[in-house]
Amino acid sequence: MTPNPGRRLPYLAAMALLCATRAQAADMELFPGQSFEAAVEALRPGDTLIVHAGTYSDTGRISISVRGTTAAPVMIKGADGEALPLITRAASAPIQNTINIEGATHLRITRLEISGNGGDGINLSGSPSFITLDNLEIHDIDVGVNFRSSMSDITVRHNHIHHTGQNGGTGEGMYVGCNDATCVVSRALIENNWIHDTQNSTQGDGIEVKHGSHSNTVRDNVIYNTGYPCVLVYGTVGQPVNVVEGNVMWNCGDSGIQAAADAIIRNNIILEGPGNGFNSQPHQGATPSNLQFVHNTVVGGSPCLRMSSWSGRPGLVFVNNAIHCDADDFAIGGLTGVTVAGNVVTPATSALPAAGYRVGQTAALDLLDVAARTVYPRAGSRLIDAGDAAYAASIDFNGNARSGAPDAGAYNYSTAQNPGWVVAPGFKNAASQPAVPGLSFSGNPLTVSAGGATQLSWNATNASTCTASASPAASAWSGAKSTSGSQMIDAVTATTQFNLSCSNAAGTTNQSVIVTVSTTPAPVPTVTLSASPTMITAGGRSTLTWSSANATGCTASGAWAGNKASAGSEQSSVLNATSTFTLACTGAGGTAEQSVSVNVSSGGGPPASPPGGGGGGSLGWSLLAALIGLQARRMRIRPTL
Repeated sequence: MTPNPGRRLPYLAAMALLCATRAQAADMELFPGQSFEAAVEALRPGDTLIVHAGTYSDTGRISISVRGTTAAPVMIKGADGEALPLITRAASAPIQNTINIEGATHLRITRLEISGNGGDGINLSGSPSFITLDNLEIHDIDVGVNFRSSMSDITVRHNHIHHTGQNGGTGEGMYVGCNDATCVVSRALIENNWIHDTQNSTQGDGIEVKHGSHSNTVRDNVIYNTGYPCVLVYGTVGQPVNVVEGNVMWNCGDSGIQAAADAIIRNNIILEGPGNGFNSQPHQGATPSNLQFVHNTVVGGSPCLRMSSWSGRPGLVFVNNAIHCDADDFAIGGLTGVTVAGNVVTPATSALPAAGYRVGQTAALDLLDVAARTVYPRAGSRLIDAGDAAYAASIDFNGNARSGAPDAGAYNYSTAQNPGWVVAPGFKNAASQPAVPGLSFSGNPLTVSAGGATQLSWNATNASTCTASASPAASAWSGAKSTSGSQMIDAVTATTQFNLSCSNAAGTTNQSVIVTVSTTPAPVPTVTLSASPTMITAGGRSTLTWSSANATGCTASGAWAGNKASAGSEQSSVLNATSTFTLACTGAGGTAEQSVSVNVSSGGGPPASPPGGGGGGSLGWSLLAALIGLQARRMRIRPTL
């Protein structure tokens, strides 16, 4: 039945419509007048909710907590071929985030328009994982996408986020993590988004990755007209670095890119703005170190470069950049011990070591058309062949392979005109760019007792090589690995971070799994096993049903065999003799075992009783008919049999 789009179903009616008991995953459709809140809160693993064009304005708090799985993911999507449905909140409703994702897993939300009444567009909390947000338009909210707890494996791709800071909020396009590393976001991929006009806010960063968050990639985003830096990263507190690459930004408040530590920043274009071009200084607990600024193009800024407290700090690299300032506008402290090489800088400056750069020409002579944001090198540009090969990136801003002597700046010069996407408001055209590997990496269990074992599983896409390492070092997890597989790691005696890096010509993707060694004994597994029926005739079958707790896997023996899931149901083979089925389930705390027997008779037993009980066979029915007739005669009515 197709609901009447003009009629708004009450919350409970919509819940009943969308939430009826289902034995299996389902595709459900939602129409204007029905409750988006009721629909998403009724989702189960494997479900797909298709939202048709129109406006959905619930007044309650929308919370999505469904825990999908790899085999049964959950999707919420706007209907194909229709305008994006608008998910919003009435101005009269309590101020609240439009969508809260709380502890959900393996969830994708795509093709929705999201606005609000003063809260965030999407707020993630409760340690969600494997969440994908793509092809959304999010506007007139406070923060576009707010990562507000520890979480991992979040993908935010190809979303249009604009006009943030509603109701006087902080107004970041994306806020990733928490102050002082009180929560940590890891392995997030933030790519190919279009973020602008965050200035109507108290802050308004484009993308802010907070202190302690690590192993995140921010790439191919277009960001402009922001209140605070277009991209801001802090430090990772000893964890793997964040990568910021292939982004373009202009008119950024305070700074184009501000980075304190623990990052690789490459192939970015930072154009005119009222504040710093690139800014690196101590910031909220992070001091410059372990930071590479390589193959970036910076035009303008006041100053173009601000690099404070770099002298004597470890792992700092400033190489192969193209810097065109309006004047000798640099705020750089000492650079003792810093790697500075292969840069092209205009005008000449004493702020950089003379051996670390070549003086460029004017921006008009080195770059095609700065006014049109076309900063691809001109023929004869000083940027060509100026870079240091030791730090050359494998691809450039366009995603094209670099070849020969590396050029300074974000582009590799190959033709007289820019062979790739032309910088403009909108999404960066990254369709033709080679993708860095995709990587999923997990451990089971993630908590073991001292000397326990865990199984690491991984799958890399578009990868040519993978390399394993661990901290503290573990000989069982080091060196080259296949691009997919699983491996049991025995005798884990201390809490260990297992790392996996997978690479191709476009770059490297890093992921980590932390296995914690518990000081308390692991819980002992339990298992229940039943058979229905437990008595059959020869040639019959019985259904075996089992479940377990604190177990990672089960093994069958006796009248059945093989590895079994930790819970399930299956039919036995044909049985001709009494058979015993045994199931042993194993976890970090040991093994539990249970058996059940199915008795097999040779046939000839009493026939089954009729429905509702009574005697067997025709005699039982005759007796029943006689009794009914007697009662009818007593009541002087004619019986109906």
